[in-house]
Amino acid sequence: MAKILILGGGFGGLITAERLATALAGEHEITLVAPTRRFTFYPALVRLAFGDLNPEDITFDLTEKLSTIGVRFVQGEMLDIDAANKTVNIAGEDVTGKLHYDFLVIATGRRLGTELVPGFFEYSHHLLGTGAALKFGASASNFRQGRIVVGLCPEGRLPVPVCEAAFALAKRFKAEIEAGEIHISVIFPESLSAAFGGAALHKELEAAFARNHINVHYDIPISEITADHVHSSSGHKIDYDLLMLVPPFRGNAAFRSEGIVDEADFIRVNGLMKVAGIENAYAVGDIVAFSGPKFAHMAVRQAEVAAANLVAELNEETPERSYYHEIATVIDADGPDSIYLHYGIWDDSMYRLKKGRLWGWAKEAHDAWWQTRNL
Repeated sequence: MAKILILGGGFGGLITAERLATALAGEHEITLVAPTRRFTFYPALVRLAFGDLNPEDITFDLTEKLSTIGVRFVQGEMLDIDAANKTVNIAGEDVTGKLHYDFLVIATGRRLGTELVPGFFEYSHHLLGTGAALKFGASASNFRQGRIVVGLCPEGRLPVPVCEAAFALAKRFKAEIEAGEIHISVIFPESLSAAFGGAALHKELEAAFARNHINVHYDIPISEITADHVHSSSGHKIDYDLLMLVPPFRGNAAFRSEGIVDEADFIRVNGLMKVAGIENAYAVGDIVAFSGPKFAHMAVRQAEVAAANLVAELNEETPERSYYHEIATVIDADGPDSIYLHYGIWDDSMYRLKKGRLWGWAKEAHDAWWQTRNL
């Protein structure tokens, strides 16, 4: 019986565990390690911030979910790995010490590099967590007059919640915007196309911003935040009264000693999702060193590829399933300006863009399915 160890309880880790449990039917031991027992459905955090959902609507208990499929859950922090001896050092409530593995799946996600932008912690909101989303939502609810700025920091890698937050703010403050009491701006560090991995959606999204009286600014690489201004490395100085930014993303420095990460500490993998330089190891999700934005559906598809190839190895077969890096996402503008984008980052001949109220409804239905499937 092989020991399979999964690090991380987000989309990548959970889907890998589910697919392996189904395929292996108890023939091998599967353990998932995560620092928290709660799974959070990150795509719904904007709706949480603006009062459409409650925290319990977008979280569930991993222990209960995993126990139903025969996967052991361990609450703990991954401290480091020793690939030569196939062990992982864990510190937490359930285990403190080393866990041995025969196969490893790394799905630890990204770290928020707020320290890379001086003043971020002191002055900016973000949406990447239930507490952070609720805090921003409370500030927005109490806002009465002035300038609201939302945007991406360089290497933020998550443009959809920035766009959706801007549309939600425009809807909430429609009367104040028309009266000239509130102004909303969106800022991107590069072009809009670059933020979405090269997809050409600027005409449609710019038109949607304009119809909602949202100002959009490009090539603003944020470098510092002060009490009243956002500063960029290109010399820009933008006033704000309420600020929400997606900070830079980083990987996990604990993997540096194994020589498997790039300069931002993301793990290098091949098209099979196998880690370059470590035997019997896969990586999936935000921790992976792929170009472009980092979306939940990418983590799900990577997990499916990794699980299929790991099962093949266990069956002494050649892993053959390959991952195709693409975007399939909905930008929910809560109305006819909602956009569906399907784009091949590695092959831009794959391109579909559709608009309409239907796509906002479709996203809500998809979110609701995810929120109920694990209860």
